[in-house]
Amino acid sequence: MGDKLSQHPPGYARTQAAHHPTWTPPPLDGSLTFPEILQWHGEHSPSHPFAIIAPEHEGEDEVVITWQELSRAIFRLAATLRQEVGNELIDGKPPVIAIQAYPETLTYVTWLCAITAAGYTAFPLSPRNSPPAIQHLVKTTNCRYLIGSIPKQGEPGTALQQMAGLLLRDLPGLKLIELPKYDTLYPRLAQWPPIPYNPATDSVPTFQPAPTSKDAPTLIIHSSGSTAFPKPIPLNDDAWNDWGKAQLYLDDDLCGKRGASMGLPMFHIVGLTITLANAAWAGTIAILFKPAPLPTFPSPQNILHAAQLGKVDFLYAVPSAYVEWAQDPTAVATLAKFKTVKYGGGPIPEEYGNRLVEAGVQLQVTYGMTEAGTVFLGDSASWLGGRDWMYAKFMPNIKVKLIDEGENLFRAVIMETATHKGVAVSNYEAEVRAFDTNDLLEEHPTHKGYWKVVGRADDQIMMSNGEKTNPGPLESIINSSHHVQSASMFGRARTQVGVLIEPRQPINIKDDAEVARFRNLIWPEIEKANAFAPQHSRIFKEFILVADPVNKPVPRTPKGTVSRNALLKLYAEEIDGIYAAAEHPTRADWAVPPGAWDATALHEFVLRVVNGVMRSEKENGHSVDETRDLFEQGCDSLQATYIRAVIANALREAPIPQGKNKAALSSVPQNMVVLHPTVEQLVSFVLSVIEGQSVEVANNQDTIVQQMLKMANDYSQNLPHSFIGPKSDKGEVVLLTGSTGTLGSYILQQLLDDPRVTHIYALNRAIAGEDLRSRQIESLVDRAVNAQVLDTPKLSLIEGDTTKPDLGLKEELLNEIRSSLTAVIHNAWRLDFNLGLSSFESHVKGTRNLVDLALSATGSAPAKFIFTSTIATLSNWREARAVPEEVIPDPTVALGNGYGESKWVTERVLVAAAEQRGLTTTIWRIGQLSGSSVNGAWNTTDWVPIIAKSSATLGVLPGSSHGFIDWLPTDDAACAIVDSLHAPLEPDAKFRYLNLVHPNPTSWDAILEAMSKELSVPLIPFQDWVARVEKESAAGGPSAAERIPAIKLQDFFRSLVSGGSPELGGSASTTSTGQTQFETTKAVQVSQTLRTLPRLNDDDVGRWLQYWRKHGLFD
Repeated sequence: MGDKLSQHPPGYARTQAAHHPTWTPPPLDGSLTFPEILQWHGEHSPSHPFAIIAPEHEGEDEVVITWQELSRAIFRLAATLRQEVGNELIDGKPPVIAIQAYPETLTYVTWLCAITAAGYTAFPLSPRNSPPAIQHLVKTTNCRYLIGSIPKQGEPGTALQQMAGLLLRDLPGLKLIELPKYDTLYPRLAQWPPIPYNPATDSVPTFQPAPTSKDAPTLIIHSSGSTAFPKPIPLNDDAWNDWGKAQLYLDDDLCGKRGASMGLPMFHIVGLTITLANAAWAGTIAILFKPAPLPTFPSPQNILHAAQLGKVDFLYAVPSAYVEWAQDPTAVATLAKFKTVKYGGGPIPEEYGNRLVEAGVQLQVTYGMTEAGTVFLGDSASWLGGRDWMYAKFMPNIKVKLIDEGENLFRAVIMETATHKGVAVSNYEAEVRAFDTNDLLEEHPTHKGYWKVVGRADDQIMMSNGEKTNPGPLESIINSSHHVQSASMFGRARTQVGVLIEPRQPINIKDDAEVARFRNLIWPEIEKANAFAPQHSRIFKEFILVADPVNKPVPRTPKGTVSRNALLKLYAEEIDGIYAAAEHPTRADWAVPPGAWDATALHEFVLRVVNGVMRSEKENGHSVDETRDLFEQGCDSLQATYIRAVIANALREAPIPQGKNKAALSSVPQNMVVLHPTVEQLVSFVLSVIEGQSVEVANNQDTIVQQMLKMANDYSQNLPHSFIGPKSDKGEVVLLTGSTGTLGSYILQQLLDDPRVTHIYALNRAIAGEDLRSRQIESLVDRAVNAQVLDTPKLSLIEGDTTKPDLGLKEELLNEIRSSLTAVIHNAWRLDFNLGLSSFESHVKGTRNLVDLALSATGSAPAKFIFTSTIATLSNWREARAVPEEVIPDPTVALGNGYGESKWVTERVLVAAAEQRGLTTTIWRIGQLSGSSVNGAWNTTDWVPIIAKSSATLGVLPGSSHGFIDWLPTDDAACAIVDSLHAPLEPDAKFRYLNLVHPNPTSWDAILEAMSKELSVPLIPFQDWVARVEKESAAGGPSAAERIPAIKLQDFFRSLVSGGSPELGGSASTTSTGQTQFETTKAVQVSQTLRTLPRLNDDDVGRWLQYWRKHGLFD
């Protein structure tokens, strides 16, 4: 046995209890096995408390179990076990002894330690396992001995006894061992209150720890079995001791400190660690319930009661306990008295965690796993506190490999090191043992090195539209409802996610009214989740499924967590049912056709339908604005589809002249809501259908052109006169909109690096639940821009609303901007090619408000205005010549979609401001932007990465084209835009148009050949590739679009075939998108960046693919 007291592991913070009067630390050099450490403390720390049995009432005495008393009981029992089992090896390994019983903690610890001291492998089993799962574990580990008991003859016995009886019946080679409990192991505890411990009357065991190999498993802990049968995880001596040694890396000295963890099961690694491993390595003292023949079942109430009377320093509990405590002011006050309270195993809803820390509770996260050990550092020195309670640093003795999963989420892989031998399972190919946790971590936006767990990589829901939903944070928010026991999201291979709610109190799911009331009860939490979620992950009320815990209990793992896969299989029929019902929204209460068909009744009907689909009245307390664009009020494409379906269904019953209902229905376009995006317009449309009028008139090109001209004229009226004064010689002061987007991030970087720019106001819209600085940091980091550029007084990040005349800013800030502003770079715009012109009117209005600000600015004479427009304003350019860098007054060239049409309108407003009020205006028509030259950053939802993803699946790429590619790296585009800030207009010019495309185009095949090499797939003619996509679309199931996202853009790719390069049906001077080339002479004169820009090449393609791979495009 070793006798060294030093030899600390590298990087340790302090020797736990180096100077504690009753504690002698064990050697830290690995010379002692765990059973030898148990014996060490019996001899070297005999009077140090291992555990304290908490009083049940105020004024009662504590009962102390010292290490000497514990050690003697352990080794006496080990001798008995050795006699029972012997010293045989089974397949060259020590016998495995499973514990299929659940006595109180002191007995359980003694049993488990005695098994290891006797030289055997202890295998604690969860009593929550099913009989088949237990049989699987026993067979898999070649277990021959079972600690437990069976029912006495003629008695039914307990559930555990019945389980043991079944195992013995079905596994003839299994032998039952019945062991004594606390009243025999610790005779003085047979009566209560017990007499004080007297070592002189306690028999001294002569049994020595049995010699075992350091590689032999000391313990086997099984997994939760969330996806299949639980898996046994062997822990050798090093791996098990690593859990206790983790305390050596804390800044806090824990020796003699009291810890309560009564709610954590002893068959789980965390319960064993806090009670046993920490005590053995750090000298902590476990607070226990009073032992009894029927163990105390832990509840939040009795745990807190025992912790309080036990005078604990640290409390460890599961998240659900903290949720309950957070709702009880008395409990919160009690928690605030403890030095630290810790949680793990799952998230605490932020609402309740925040409530606790704001009341002074020192709430701290723990994170680790049986397979790899302790991961998060949990000490007072590294605790962030406040609303960052869920973040922590990594343990200093471990190495974590972070694999980028996109959206600033990283998958953690734990690597074995010289100071961390806790990697019990190696499932990741590396030079050392490594465990892929499959957990998704997110770094703190400002406190670098601090991380939080946000979900599971394998829990990500892959939707049929190619989007991904990470359910963890959303489920956590929903679980914060005191009406919810559990929430589990679903939606794989669907276009819409849903959630399965287990009510805390069962409800009659056959009673529609009761289900509706329950949905309304939990809707506030659903709204919070929706505010946090990206748009594609929002939950609609129709997709809330309520579980029936009485007739279909929610399956759970031994840890008590929901077994997601088993749950979704159990409720598969119900889930399919709500999707089927969603395809028929006409069955909803709000979808009932009107009782009359006059204008008043139709108005009430349409308003009811829109509110019903958009959930406006019940959830927000008010109706939608009938005159405002529905898409600007949050309507999305799915909701638009529902509105159209309900109205079309109602028209089947409408009194249409001559009974031409079918003809009328056929005239209701699929994009009805896009064409008529307000309640008023929808009512007018429905009236025209009922009256038999033509419904095509509203959508013809002449009408759209008239709308464009009217909107341009309306927003060009009453322009304010500009301030006439000297130009500023103090440098440029720039207001930049849209700085968190891809192009905006690079523009911001260029402005910050430009010494000629003295200040930047980065104006962005507010997003509920998201901090602007965090959004900006996230955007910069994703594009390989050092976020430290934000740490400068030169930048003001501000949130506002450009649709308001004051931009949504306080008067003081607005005056500050107006007094110093020299330039506006307007870069913010909604990118959606499916919407009509009117859905973008708020953006046109916002531009006009920015124009008014620029004209009224007193920092220059007046402020310059740079607008990032688009080549979509020339969708219908049909001339043979290249597009000139000049105004194109014909609105018909912009017809095609509301995005391009709205930008054409905005251009006209800016030209009017330039001509009438002297606003110095630069309009950039921006073409296709490619991945940056820095790290290839290119949104994976753009059409080019969609080609790459789809081609990787199809095994072929579209080539054989002589078209040109004039794509421009996004960071170079940003440089060109900032170049124009400093380039004056030509003499006598009031405005200028510049075409922002690559001045040195390359061929389509040159780029696609490079991609072909990278992806190892051949090129085929473009039209053949499109045909393959169409074939897969026709033959594929719901997951086809997930594998081949080009299916979602079939119309677009068909247009390339019909209007592109020669082999695609176009001319040799066309680009890859079928558009005529653009003149760039003026742009090159203005921009040094464009003058020296190299052609796109293989290196660019490599960067794009690297970025896409990093963001999971090909996963």
